[in-house]
Amino acid sequence: MKIPWSLYLAWKQLFPTEKKVSFFSLLAVIGVALGVNVMIVVIAFMQGFQDKFRSDIIDSQGHARMVQVNPSSDWKLVKRELKQKEQIIGFSPYQQGQFLLQNGEYDSNPYVFGMNPENANQVLPLDQFLENGQLNIETSEFTNVTPVPSTSDLEDGVVFVSLEVARELGVRPAAIFLKQEHNEKTSTYSGNGEVVVKRLDPFVSSADWELEIICNEKVRVTEFPSGYEQIVSHDEGLIDLGYGKPVFEIIQGERPFLGGETFGFECFKSSVAEVYSLDLFKKAKSDELSPPREVRIGGIIEVPWQGFHSKVMVGTLRFMQEMKGEEGKCDGFFLRFSETIAQNDEALSQVCNQMEKEWSKNWAIIPWFVENAWFFELLKFEEYLMILIMIPIGLVAAFAIAIALMTSVLRKVREIGLLVAMGGSQQSVGAIFCFQGMIIGGLGAFLGCGLALLFIYFRDELMNFIVTNIAGEDGQVGVTQFYDFYSLRVFYPWESNDSLSMFISFAAFSVLVSTIAGLLPAWRASKMNPADALRSE
Repeated sequence: MKIPWSLYLAWKQLFPTEKKVSFFSLLAVIGVALGVNVMIVVIAFMQGFQDKFRSDIIDSQGHARMVQVNPSSDWKLVKRELKQKEQIIGFSPYQQGQFLLQNGEYDSNPYVFGMNPENANQVLPLDQFLENGQLNIETSEFTNVTPVPSTSDLEDGVVFVSLEVARELGVRPAAIFLKQEHNEKTSTYSGNGEVVVKRLDPFVSSADWELEIICNEKVRVTEFPSGYEQIVSHDEGLIDLGYGKPVFEIIQGERPFLGGETFGFECFKSSVAEVYSLDLFKKAKSDELSPPREVRIGGIIEVPWQGFHSKVMVGTLRFMQEMKGEEGKCDGFFLRFSETIAQNDEALSQVCNQMEKEWSKNWAIIPWFVENAWFFELLKFEEYLMILIMIPIGLVAAFAIAIALMTSVLRKVREIGLLVAMGGSQQSVGAIFCFQGMIIGGLGAFLGCGLALLFIYFRDELMNFIVTNIAGEDGQVGVTQFYDFYSLRVFYPWESNDSLSMFISFAAFSVLVSTIAGLLPAWRASKMNPADALRSE
């Protein structure tokens, strides 16, 4: 296949045979590549933020909320009907409101959700939130072995609070520590077996616990200062001493435990907070004094959607009903749909509309993207704004290419005249400079896409360097609280159609702009009179 002589000559002028690298060509290609790289990386990261916020909102609110319009409707009947819908894989009734919490002289007014512990995790990953919000207490003499709480710890007298509420009130959940110094003095065991705390009851008391291995099957458990003592068998490994006590687990090592091996623990009870509801204040106005409700802090939750749940408390549904004086009622349901529906916003919207028609008189079904439309419209506006800011970067590269090619035309006046005199058409001569712009744009687009893939691959290291050196260690916590660079997912072109179209669009834009940049020099070259060009000095 023969290529046009103007294209061949354009390539040879950019990359002469006698030179390994043309300085002008190298700078032009690098300039275009950097522009393409910046445009792709910025927009890709913006789309990554949108994907992460989407995931965080769904984890915090579910795919949709079913809100009760008519409080007199029978929500238990609706609950039975929801179980029969195949597209719904999980739902949880809830009540919400705002209470006042007090701990001594400190107070906080979080937004409160009441949910059923047995089905809350079907919609919202509360156990994951508890793991993320776990308080790590560092000491030199003790090792913090407090197990992460779970929704099974949630009961009418136990609540979970967000980290901000815990700091405002100065409260914490129960904690237990392994006494390192105690075990170093009493240990004669050289195996790798251990005793771990499997569960810590929210109503545990502050006390010291000692577990002495009597033999390979028996262990003596002693509580100080109460003097409680019990010899139990640990054949199955788990030691459950009952309500209000820690649950220990004996993990055998390569060799059996020796008699006399002792493990010491120090346990601290959870904080207690007083809860005031609006119903209590109403009773106080009518001289019906009612004491506040005391609750134990069962765990610290950290919900990823910080803009909505920075100050929140989670209790049981029955607890909320009692506090609001609305026994047997609920405000709505959190809904989670199958993946085939949840991944398509249009399909999710259609299903919600169909469900709303069934219960139009009493219920409204609100998808997550409708409830948070304002936020994603803001993110989309930022994305479009960034595109408008990035486009001039490509135009700057185009102007630089146009100036360089125009200089090349002025330097090669006699060569242009000679080409025309040898029979080359003015259009073919002019096409040389258009082809040069197209070649620079094509190579720059290819290199820029490669750099973008490299930036995406090393995004965690890059963001860590930027945040650490700009925000510092103190500011790093605040930045990652909202943007969370380390869990940011950016799609590669082969993983997402949107990412593929973005790469192709910016690559095509760079080639188009570079080609257009060669039009003015090409027009200037095509308009030259060959006789005047040959006489030019």
